[in-house]
Amino acid sequence: MTRTLRTQSPGSAPEDHADSARGRGQNLVLLWAGQFVNTAGLMMLVPIMPFYLEQIGTTGVAETQTWAGVAIAAPALALTVATPLWGRLGDRIGRKWMVVRALLGLAVAMVVMTVASTPLLLVVGRLLQGTLGGVVEAAAAFAGSTGTDEKRGSALGKSFSATAAGALVGPIAGGLVVGSDGLHQLMLAIAAAATALAIACAAGLREPDRAPAGAARKHTTGQPRRRGSVMRVPGATLLALAAIGTYFGVYGLIPIYAEHIQGIVIEARAASVWVGVLHSVMWGATLLGSFWWGKHNDLTGRPLRTFAITAAGCAASIAVVSLPLDPFAMIPFRLVQGFCFAALAQSLFLHFSRHAPGEHKSAFVSTANSYLLIGQSAGPLLAGPLVGFLSAPTAVLVMAVVCGIGALLALKPCLAERPDHDLDGDADNADLVEFEATGPIPAVTSPHNGVAVVPFRGWRISSRHLDSLAARYATPWSPSPASAAVPGTLSAWQRSGVVLQDRQPSFYAYEQTGPRGTIRGVLAAVHLDSGLRTHEEIIPERAADLTRLMNRGQMDLAPALLGFSGDGRTTRHLAGTARQEPVTDLLADDGQFHRLWRITDHATQDDIIAELDARTAFIADGHHRYSAARQYRRSAYADGHGPGPWDYFSGLLVDVTATPLRLAPVHRVLPHLDPHHALRTASSQFRIHPLHGPLTHWLAALKRHSRTGPAFILATPRGGFLLTEPHPRFLHATLDGTPPPLRSTHVAVLDTALISHLWRIPEHPGHIEFEPNATTAVETARRTGGVAVLTNPPTQHDLKTAATAGIRLPRKSTSFGPKPHPGLVFRTLDDQ
Repeated sequence: MTRTLRTQSPGSAPEDHADSARGRGQNLVLLWAGQFVNTAGLMMLVPIMPFYLEQIGTTGVAETQTWAGVAIAAPALALTVATPLWGRLGDRIGRKWMVVRALLGLAVAMVVMTVASTPLLLVVGRLLQGTLGGVVEAAAAFAGSTGTDEKRGSALGKSFSATAAGALVGPIAGGLVVGSDGLHQLMLAIAAAATALAIACAAGLREPDRAPAGAARKHTTGQPRRRGSVMRVPGATLLALAAIGTYFGVYGLIPIYAEHIQGIVIEARAASVWVGVLHSVMWGATLLGSFWWGKHNDLTGRPLRTFAITAAGCAASIAVVSLPLDPFAMIPFRLVQGFCFAALAQSLFLHFSRHAPGEHKSAFVSTANSYLLIGQSAGPLLAGPLVGFLSAPTAVLVMAVVCGIGALLALKPCLAERPDHDLDGDADNADLVEFEATGPIPAVTSPHNGVAVVPFRGWRISSRHLDSLAARYATPWSPSPASAAVPGTLSAWQRSGVVLQDRQPSFYAYEQTGPRGTIRGVLAAVHLDSGLRTHEEIIPERAADLTRLMNRGQMDLAPALLGFSGDGRTTRHLAGTARQEPVTDLLADDGQFHRLWRITDHATQDDIIAELDARTAFIADGHHRYSAARQYRRSAYADGHGPGPWDYFSGLLVDVTATPLRLAPVHRVLPHLDPHHALRTASSQFRIHPLHGPLTHWLAALKRHSRTGPAFILATPRGGFLLTEPHPRFLHATLDGTPPPLRSTHVAVLDTALISHLWRIPEHPGHIEFEPNATTAVETARRTGGVAVLTNPPTQHDLKTAATAGIRLPRKSTSFGPKPHPGLVFRTLDDQ
């Protein structure tokens, strides 16, 4: 898997990022420890519950199994009601305090259970454990509501590994001391540990800064504020039923499993040993699977597919266990069940978290957890008495059937799922909101695979200020302080007459010609739920910075460059429009000539809309702006606003069959990498060739050698070196976690094998810079004393292979162009 690269936010110091990294590590340790202690205390009695109940007063199989089912289900039953309430409170006062509260509640519950002398008092203690506790749920809500979406799956995977570890260790410890005073001492030890951890979490957990209540950005007035509804999450109803079914089957198996094993193993002592062994086998597999499924969800971006597959795996493994197998033969099926079970909760939480508004993430995750808890409580409650009517193997089979029904219910949301790695995680936002006509921007009645575009009232640079754009691409969101003619903000531009707004909505024909290439396309407002294909990952911090710029200026940023293959209608309209006098023309200092025309004829607009409506487009340039626009929109909906200008972003749509785009590489500059160390380590895995002559000769050699395999230029202050023929074993080892379609892509080899594994460049801002211009990259390396690594762009075959497999290239893999001028026309987000 390729590395996550990060950039430094404006105005932030390196020390701040170091503190942030330390804070995340500290959070992980504290949350992991809290969940481990909680689960160990919760699960220590579960496998031995029938034996323990017999010690405190139950008699007969029916009575013991009934009380066992009630005691096992009690915490989940209480959590079902309490978790959403705690989740909403966490959204108000902070998720950190919910973790502290849960740990203290666990301590209280463990003390009550220690003094319990009857089955009823034990159940009361277990109910308190659910009502006041819920460390796992609080920690999962914390993990599911912080960090970036692209690593949230891994965070949840690590979070659930603590649950698995506690479920593995707790029952073993309980089984060793059952029947002695040691069990009570163990409970008190857990209460003490929970109290100590609560104090540590209060002091050490670091939650991201919460926006003040009055600091939220205001949109247009007059619109009612709407609360985010969890039922608007794609597939919410079916997923709720699926979660209940799968957890009903998995947890319903627990109270009848001991009875089933006793029917297979003749000797009672051997039966109890096998119950413990098979329980440990399952949770051991869950512990290992938690990490793997977390990374898998981040890689694929399809947690619902993971949920459906693993729910089916649990059902199948439970069904096989119902057979009268030798306990040794059950071990592989318990391994499968545990490995699959590890994915269920974290996949469900990841899906709900990605589709939750920022301030409701904890509540959404907690509500999703309630669905699981309904099944977790109902399964043991009904399964215990079920043994009185059915044989143990039949009861086990019933649990498998219910679990299988859960897998089938998840199938429809799974098939409708679309892979998503955007910062805001809003891939299926069409299911979250209802579109309707708002102001001059018409509604899109339903999301579809085509590109939905509408005209907009653009703000254009007045003719007397165009010269300021020739030498500098000054914009209202990034003005040039050296230009006295250009004030610093959009409002200042508007007041001083730098920009003037067109009176009626228009499409804009745009043409750029010159030594850097030629493109011609239509500038339009593009709906965010259009059929847009992404081809590379993003840097989350960069997208977040752009979202803040949109918030400050209440406007779109530079138009994204979008490519499509059309039938010629838009191309013909653009050609006809280009024969007229442009409203804006500009010769920039790079030799590129930019011209702009307005398209106001309704028939022409309708024809363009119709063609694009039947086409998909790929984002050639503007992945971060696209993600920023989606995050901005999600924030608008979270603030209670419905459809509006934020449903669209600016795009330049270019028919690549008429004017193909240029594909260029993005080189890496490593200013802090020692050139001698870089050459020495690279020579151990690559063949090194010194380079001579001008940079053009270097690039020619790079292009020639890249035809036969990965090749790079290592540019140092003392000269250039060509790296070719990487050692196959080195590539195999370092690219083991990289998706197969990317392993032959040179930029993936560069980022993963060279930068990450061989040179171990840290993922901190300032350590990796991206530069599309080879000359600039080499000059930067010489100036900083570091190195620049020049590479070739991915081939069309690389792009097609990755797209076919549904995989994105590493961030900053390509540079399509020529890019549109960012300052010719703007689109604001407050124009109703």
